[in-house]
Amino acid sequence: MAAVMAEELSELSCVLIPLDGLNLLLPNVSVAEILPWRRVKVLNEAPDWCLGLLGWRGETIPVVRFEALNGGGEAARKAGRCMIVMNRARSATGLPFYALAAEGLPRMLQLTADDLSNQPGRLGPAESVGVRLGTESAVIPNLDFIESQIATLIR
Repeated sequence: MAAVMAEELSELSCVLIPLDGLNLLLPNVSVAEILPWRRVKVLNEAPDWCLGLLGWRGETIPVVRFEALNGGGEAARKAGRCMIVMNRARSATGLPFYALAAEGLPRMLQLTADDLSNQPGRLGPAESVGVRLGTESAVIPNLDFIESQIATLIR
């Protein structure tokens, strides 16, 4: 019984989020909800990476295009397939939630340390590390950077 419990504790529930040309890998606890694509209210003079504001559970939250925030601004205004509502991860200030625009439907994964390997490469400011999951590549986002950029919207 103790061996089974130790094995369960060594796994991490994750979400693999398909974006335009890359996948994000996040712990499941960082995701509040996955929504079908909805219309957002465009913010005047917002940065290219902010698609606008979304009404969600009585909150107004910004919708972020990760690819544009990471330096690829061309895809910024394109609609996605779904929205990933994120719990604020680290900063004590700022909005408690925000949404990421996703190109495909996210997948739930149970991962162990043995399932991941580092993938060297050039990282953008919104990326912490590149990883391989078997035959797939993914990026673990820099949530501190993302949330600090989102905080600039509410000043």
